[in-house]
Amino acid sequence: MSKTDIERQSAVIERMKEDLRESLMADVTIVYWRDMPAQVIVGRGRRGVKLPLPERFEQAIDRAAMKSGAAESDDYMAGFRKADPIPVDGSDQEAAEATVAKIDADYDVERIKTLIANDGWA
Repeated sequence: MSKTDIERQSAVIERMKEDLRESLMADVTIVYWRDMPAQVIVGRGRRGVKLPLPERFEQAIDRAAMKSGAAESDDYMAGFRKADPIPVDGSDQEAAEATVAKIDADYDVERIKTLIANDGWA
């Protein structure tokens, strides 16, 4: 086996290792309306997992939209954005469930009320 063959095989092995690492990591994306979390997306395409947050988040977003005058469909839809994906360990479903639970715990009633009072902005 030549030095070139060994280098080629090493490169293939490194690519395979990287592919394996990526397959074991899940990319978590949080969808926000303004600064209020609305949904968790993990993965991509048909195999991706999308989980809504508890209903209190949807109700809070609706209240903030009404308060700010953004209840019309174009204004309302323009307020949605996706955060940059964050890689986490675990399956897509596990990562989605854990992220929803963390957001639910991080956003207590007072934090939600503050966001509503600020028209959805932090």
